[in-house]
Amino acid sequence: MSEVQDPQKEALQRKCSIIISLIASMLLVNILGSQNAASTASFLNAAAINTYAFYQAKTIRQNDMMLAAQTLEGIANTALPLANEASKKTLHQQAEALRAKAQSYESDPVAGEGKKELLNKAREAERSRDEAMQRGPYFDFAGLLLQLSIILISVVLITERRTLYVSGVVAAIVGTFLSMDGFFMFLPIPLLG
Repeated sequence: MSEVQDPQKEALQRKCSIIISLIASMLLVNILGSQNAASTASFLNAAAINTYAFYQAKTIRQNDMMLAAQTLEGIANTALPLANEASKKTLHQQAEALRAKAQSYESDPVAGEGKKELLNKAREAERSRDEAMQRGPYFDFAGLLLQLSIILISVVLITERRTLYVSGVVAAIVGTFLSMDGFFMFLPIPLLG
């Protein structure tokens, strides 16, 4: 013989099961957002580091060229008193060419690889990285609340306690809100950012 179940209890169990499924789906979306924010922050951090390294390499190369130009000027002016004027002129021309090349490292808007452009790229990567990192706590707390709501509503299936049901639904709503806020940042919350 099959056991006859109370229709209200059966309706509550069905309702809880559907809600748990919806919350679990939202939890999956939240996890995706969290992973995307973390990987984006990591990628942008590496991009900023690499751009700063390129900036430093340009600065070192620029300094080397300026030092070489000064050395050539010094040789032409003092170390070669017996050298002919053509040799001195060649050394001065080489020094000027090095200074011009060194100066070209300051800005290169065409290639976007001058020091000025590199510094702007690195700062932009840092700004974007920081934005991605600000999303993390939203997803973390949302995930916590969504998991808590699944637990609370699962307990309702066993105990049939309405207060746990309401608490679980409230946790799910707040968790969903925080998750969506993590994606769109429509309401910055000071304690999370």
